[in-house]
Amino acid sequence: MTLKINYLAVLAAAVATFVLGAAWYLGFQETWMELSGVTEEKVVTEGGGADAYVISFVTYLLGAYALALLFKSMNVRTVQMGSLTGALIGSLIVGGNIFTNNAYEMKPMALSVLNAGFSVVSMTAMGAILGGWKK
Repeated sequence: MTLKINYLAVLAAAVATFVLGAAWYLGFQETWMELSGVTEEKVVTEGGGADAYVISFVTYLLGAYALALLFKSMNVRTVQMGSLTGALIGSLIVGGNIFTNNAYEMKPMALSVLNAGFSVVSMTAMGAILGGWKK
C-alpha cells in the first residue's frame, strides 16, 4: 500500500504549530519561566534558546509527517475528524507523557498543565490542517 502524503499540508501544519507555540508561550511567558525555573539571565548567557527554536520546528515537521501518515492509513479527510483525532493524541498520548515525565522529575503540576495544554491545542490545529487540506 502506498500512502501519498501532501507535503505542503505537512509544512503548513508544522509552521502553524510553530506560530501557535510562539503565541502560547509568549502569553504564558512569566508563568512558564517561574514554573520551569528558566531565568532571563540563563536565556541571555546560554544564547537565547536558538537551538530550541530549531529543535521545535524540526520536531513539529516530523510530527506533522507522522500524523499525515496516520491520517492516510485511518482515512481521516475532514477538519472535524482531523481536529478530534489531533486533540485525542495531544491530550491522551502526548499530554499523558508530559504529565508522567514531569511527575518523575518532580516538576510542578501547573507546568504539566501548561505544557500539555499546548500539546492539545497544537495537535488539534495540526489535525485540522492535515485532515481538512484538499489537494
